Amino acid sequence: MAKTKETLQLEDALRQRSRKKREYGCEEVTIGFTYENKGNEIVDFMSMDAHEVFRCYEIKISLSDLKSNNALSWYGDYNYLVISEDLWMRDIDFDNYIPPYAGILVSHDLQTMRNAKKKAVSDTDRKMLKDSLLRSLYWRMVQYQDAGSDEILKQLQKDQDALKNEYEQYRRQVDRTMFTEEDYVRYYGMNHQCSPDLERMAKGEREQYFLRKEGKMAWQKEDDHLCCPVCGYRTKLKSAFCPACGVDLRQLIRK
Repeated sequence: MAKTKETLQLEDALRQRSRKKREYGCEEVTIGFTYENKGNEIVDFMSMDAHEVFRCYEIKISLSDLKSNNALSWYGDYNYLVISEDLWMRDIDFDNYIPPYAGILVSHDLQTMRNAKKKAVSDTDRKMLKDSLLRSLYWRMVQYQDAGSDEILKQLQKDQDALKNEYEQYRRQVDRTMFTEEDYVRYYGMNHQCSPDLERMAKGEREQYFLRKEGKMAWQKEDDHLCCPVCGYRTKLKSAFCPACGVDLRQLIRK
């Protein structure tokens, strides 16, 4: 059965409480009573500090939850009923449901409404509680690791799919570039009766770009005339191309 949002909030509050107190805490601790042939019970949350003092917490968020047949496990040195604020506001005699030594904590801020009294715990039960907590902590760790592994695998699969998509786009772009180059070389050779020197042509375009950037591939003023920087043609009428050699003399458009 899925836990309610409020139950999850109370569990999280208990985890934070244990962390602040530097305790070892775990939700849903299965306690074994094999030596008494009682089977197993589950404590909603249990913690142990460095002095092996155990605290058990039972979470109830509604009156029907409190009245249910689910056993309340009070096996710690200190035991608490953790309830919602709504349940605390009801007119309830909690002594009918919890022993006199159990404390009451309310809402996600775990406000103490009744202090817990220390309960005697036998050495045998203390060992049983410690073993139960260690087992539950181990299996909780395994669950978290498995969940983390699933998330890691999903992320790796997502990254792999993205890389495959990127590679496919790059491969198509390379194919188009190679086809364009082969097409250009083929038809250039047919039109000019020679193969183009692509490396030399690229170098020439690069050099021309820097000349344009410096303003040296545009009409140059000489006296009252304009002079072509390539062939020296002189004119008084400015045009985009030199009428003599046909070179492009437009200004470089800066982007």
